[in-house]
Amino acid sequence: MVAHNFDMEEVMEIEHTFGRSSKKPTDENAPKRNLSAFFLWANDLRPEVMKKYPGSSMAVVGKELAARWRKATASDKAPYEKKASSDSKAYHNKLEKYQKTSNYKKHQMKMLAWKIHVTKKPFRKDENAPKRNLSAYMLYGNSVRSQIVKENPDLKVTEVMAEQSAMFKALGDSDRKHWNEKAAADRKRYETKVARYMKTSDYQKYAEERDAYKAEMKEKRNKLMGIKKKKKRARSETKNKGPKSPSKKKAKKKSSKRRSSRKSRTPKSSKSRSVSRKSSRRPGRRRKAKSPKSPKRRSRKRRAEKRKSKAPKAKKRSKSRSTSRSKSRSGSRSKSRSTSRSRSAPKSKSRSRKASRRKSRKSKKATE
Repeated sequence: MVAHNFDMEEVMEIEHTFGRSSKKPTDENAPKRNLSAFFLWANDLRPEVMKKYPGSSMAVVGKELAARWRKATASDKAPYEKKASSDSKAYHNKLEKYQKTSNYKKHQMKMLAWKIHVTKKPFRKDENAPKRNLSAYMLYGNSVRSQIVKENPDLKVTEVMAEQSAMFKALGDSDRKHWNEKAAADRKRYETKVARYMKTSDYQKYAEERDAYKAEMKEKRNKLMGIKKKKKRARSETKNKGPKSPSKKKAKKKSSKRRSSRKSRTPKSSKSRSVSRKSSRRPGRRRKAKSPKSPKRRSRKRRAEKRKSKAPKAKKRSKSRSTSRSKSRSGSRSKSRSTSRSRSAPKSKSRSRKASRRKSRKSKKATE
């Protein structure tokens, strides 16, 4: 036999063409099989036997031929056996040539589709199961059929069925309700019988045979289609395995610490900020040059301490002025930080500062 790798989609398309009544496909292009020595001998002797037993069936003739073949000597069988062996050699030579053709490949594809189709055949019906309930139409048809046949004896079965369906459609609501109620009662009867039957040993035996048949057919189908079973992974036996050695745990901890220290030493620069800044810039415009930062000034507490040490205590007015100065300075500093310190301050504020400084100098001199 020559092995072929078929496209399963084409095979399944062929399989869908087979129905319930379809038969096993035959290869019409294949060479005819050779006859055995018995059939060659029987073909020569059959006319003689048919004359001896005129009007007899083929079974009787076959039995007579088989009995005579058993009684025949080796010398009588030898020429027929020789011819059968030569015919078989010729047949096998033809078959080897035919197996290399496309017709043989097509037939093998059909045969594979047929084998898959056979695995899909349903299991036999349960002989012991209760009979199914009848519908309202079937109950009405059973009651009317005999009357239709008496009135029209020449009608065919199909014509009788058409007549009773027309009569059922012509029924009124009250008459149809009667048959629907009968069908519902019949359905309840069937369901109660099925519930009882499913508890019996006969049903359990049938169910076991059905499940075994389905599993066997599924296995055959998967084998024909080339579907392999998924092997279940064996669970690791954790009971037999002991705990991990402490040396390995320590080595893992050290390696994790080293990694964390490396990460902390060399932090990654944020690329997103630079990208956002570049994207925010508009094309065709230059950025304004930033004003240089002013040098850091001393804290207010130190200044106040130095002033106290140098100058004597002034009147209350001077305190209020100093507080006002500090407030004005703090306010001007906060404003100057938000805007450019050199250009943003208005002229009126600078004049008020100069005037306040002059007044403070005069007050110092007056105290001295």
